[in-house]
Amino acid sequence: MPPSEYDLLLDAIVPLPAPRVDHRSWDSQRWGQALAAADWHRLSPILFCHLEQTPDVPAAVHSALERAYLASCARSLFIAEAQAQVIDALVADDVPALLLKGAALVETVYPDPAQREMLDLDILVPTDRVGQATRALAPLGYRPLPATDGSAGSSTQLVPEQHHGPALVGEEQLTAVELHHHITISGEGNRFDMGEMWAHARASLRGGHMLPSPEDLLLHVALHFTRNRLGGSYRRRHTGGALAQICDIARIVEREPVDWELLAASARSCALDTRVFLALFAARELGVPVPENALAELRPSRFDEGLGRRLVTLRVLRADDHLPVRTLRWMIAPSREVLTRGWNADPTAPSSLARAYMRRAKANAPLARSALRQPRMFIEDRRLNGQIRALEDRV
Repeated sequence: MPPSEYDLLLDAIVPLPAPRVDHRSWDSQRWGQALAAADWHRLSPILFCHLEQTPDVPAAVHSALERAYLASCARSLFIAEAQAQVIDALVADDVPALLLKGAALVETVYPDPAQREMLDLDILVPTDRVGQATRALAPLGYRPLPATDGSAGSSTQLVPEQHHGPALVGEEQLTAVELHHHITISGEGNRFDMGEMWAHARASLRGGHMLPSPEDLLLHVALHFTRNRLGGSYRRRHTGGALAQICDIARIVEREPVDWELLAASARSCALDTRVFLALFAARELGVPVPENALAELRPSRFDEGLGRRLVTLRVLRADDHLPVRTLRWMIAPSREVLTRGWNADPTAPSSLARAYMRRAKANAPLARSALRQPRMFIEDRRLNGQIRALEDRV
């Protein structure tokens, strides 16, 4: 069973006819835990909206959530303006642009953009237009960040394993744009047919860009959820933002006309059905009304619900960074792709890779200490990773 503060968050994102929890008797410690969980899962703005008209919420709690909501309002307005300028620049240079992730979700399923925290802008462009798109954004001040290892800077060249170029950061250092040419990374099923994604895309009513079809929008959100649950990133380790991704799934299910048969067929065609299934299973476990027949179409033959519930317990319903969610090999021997994509290494320069490895090792030292402090949890976590990956093995 989730802690009561998690019940409060679930009431905010997937309300039931009767609330999961009665918070009227909570003390300051319990409210503090709820605020910490909301911040960790990037749900503070939504929790503010959920509790705004609710009596018996302490003034200090209301004030903290209001500040988070207003900050999200300000950032969403800033990002909306930046997005408009970016899209105009791409359209003017005849570069097709398709919004992904938060930018697409805010336009399609979040009536209040402030409820959906955004860290950057993710925009899909055709593979052969990434360089052209990068040059089109340069007059706006968007450029790759300089490398931090003493080399000349981040390369704008794509390597085959990457699904987007280096983050392009504006001069004010407040907004980053990631130009994607794909939505999957190396090791995720078979390569998704991006031609089909472009073919199914719909035109936006707010500009010259495109939006994913409901099925592709849900597939990408589900894929991203599972990718994070099987690893996470050095910026937001472990379970950070997990419930925000569950909220994304809930909003799509609630507001988009998803063709579930088409979604299942698309996921199966590129061997992503297990990953999409795990995300939808987790969402359904937490109250999202995912149709049972949709889950049945995607369900791996060797899946058992105990495994799915362990995934929810270990990778969703937590609000700390003590649980290591990467394998020992990932910690000690990261791939060239990890060092290139996450740590600005030049994949062709051994010295650059070595410096990136040392920066990464230093940043992940707390994670290693956590594994040593909790060896049983570390073993359990590795076991879960192995069981999940075994589901993807084709018999």
